[in-house]
Amino acid sequence: MATLKDKLDTFDGQPEQGWNKRKIVSVGERGQVYRAKFSQEYLSAVYAIDGGIIKDYNIVKCDKLVLLDLDNQTFFELFVELKGGNIQHAIEQVEATLNNPLFKDSAVKIRQARIIGRNIPSNTGNSKTEKAKKKFISRYNCRLEFKTGSAVEKIKI
Repeated sequence: MATLKDKLDTFDGQPEQGWNKRKIVSVGERGQVYRAKFSQEYLSAVYAIDGGIIKDYNIVKCDKLVLLDLDNQTFFELFVELKGGNIQHAIEQVEATLNNPLFKDSAVKIRQARIIGRNIPSNTGNSKTEKAKKKFISRYNCRLEFKTGSAVEKIKI
């Protein structure tokens, strides 16, 4: 049976950043940049989901997928939505991508998502961002985080 990596690599022009050992992965779009720093080098690739893997503009989806091959049998998915504003729509885009059957694979052991925006609503304990974080953990076993501006983050796996 084909793995997630095999399925994604069959798409035309994929991956956007080819499989290589990296400690830092950087993605950007429309003036927004996100950098993920890992504690060690991992074999990784970056896939464009919006306009890449999923070309249909009628399907809601997030911008990028950073896929790490942790040990040749275990994968780490990091979904990234780079947004200027409209954080609610960004949440919907990431959620729709998580629900897409293409990205469900038993070899994926860790799922996380990042929404990078110019303006993230303040944490009031009951804000839409806090509600989304709780929903993503309980429904998708996926840690969702929000970052502003050109975000750089250390990620522990």
